[in-house]
Order: sequence, then structure tokens, then C-alpha cells
Amino acid sequence: MVAASLLAGAWLFAAPLALAQDKAVDEMMAQAQKALQKGQPREAENLLRKAIESAPTRAELYMLRSRARDSSGKYDAALEDANKYIELEPSDAFGYLNRSRIYISMDKPDSALADANKAIELDPNEPDGYYRRSDIYREMGKDAEAKADEAKADKLAKS
Repeated sequence: MVAASLLAGAWLFAAPLALAQDKAVDEMMAQAQKALQKGQPREAENLLRKAIESAPTRAELYMLRSRARDSSGKYDAALEDANKYIELEPSDAFGYLNRSRIYISMDKPDSALADANKAIELDPNEPDGYYRRSDIYREMGKDAEAKADEAKADKLAKS
């Protein structure tokens, strides 16, 4: 009985602490998004490093930091974060679209195409997958495929 009472007391103390930590992480993430919008990816990256230290299982932090690192030209680090996001959220098409964009930055069109295909497989009604794949096909000189994907994306975007 005493152990149960102590356990309940510990939970009552830990819950507000966890909520305060979540709020602080949310605030750092909001500041990082603002920094990215202002064209300050290094500032965003620093904020997100701190947020990830506090909440290492929050996938969206890795997604945002991968974008900041990609914007800074830190492609290998961006790829690490994109991989971590996909590890935490393997069924999210946007994780693969994000990693596809990084592969484009790294001039790896085959890897970019594979991730665009995976995103389309996961969410065939999301136009962004077809737009991304269209861009990749265009860079590969596959104009017919690019036009077909762009038409498909436009149709999905209108519905």
C-alpha cells in the first residue's frame, strides 16, 4: 500500500514536469521554424539540437532539423536526420519526400527516385509525391514520365 502511494505521488510530480518539458520543446520548435522562414538555418539547427536533447523520440524535430541542415548544405547530416525520422515514422510518406529532396541535393537521382516511389506507394493520393517524382524524371531526361506525373499531381491537387 505504501509503495503504491509513493508511486502515485511520484507520477503526480512527474506529470507537470513532463508537460513543462513538452512546452519548452514546442517553443524551441516554433522558434526554429521562424528561423528557417527568416533564412537562418544555422539558428534553427541549434534550437533543434537542444530540442532533440530534451525529446529524442519526437520525430518531427528530426524532420525539421534535416530541412535546416539541407538548407545549410550539410547534406550528410541532413540525411542522418531524415533517416532517423523515417526510423521513427516509417509509414509517413512525407519522410520519404523529405529524404528524396536531400538525395536531389546530393546529386543522387536514383535514391531520390526510390524515395519518391515509396512516398507514392504509402500515400497515392498525395500530389507532392508525383510532383517530386516529376522533377526527378525531368532531371533524368525522362520527359514523358515527368509530364505524366505532373498531370497526375495537378489532378490530385484539384480534387
